[in-house]
Amino acid sequence: MTVLFDLFIKFFSFLLESVGTLASYTPCATYFDEPEVPEELTNLNR
Repeated sequence: MTVLFDLFIKFFSFLLESVGTLASYTPCATYFDEPEVPEELTNLNR
């Protein structure tokens, strides 16, 4: 019975560790937005 409980705790810990590892990744790390600000936003004197 103790072995089954230990396996359950180990599996639960592994599951939470995996979720924590996935949550630490930045989804925007490979996403590259516009490299410069568009002219419409920088030209405030119309």
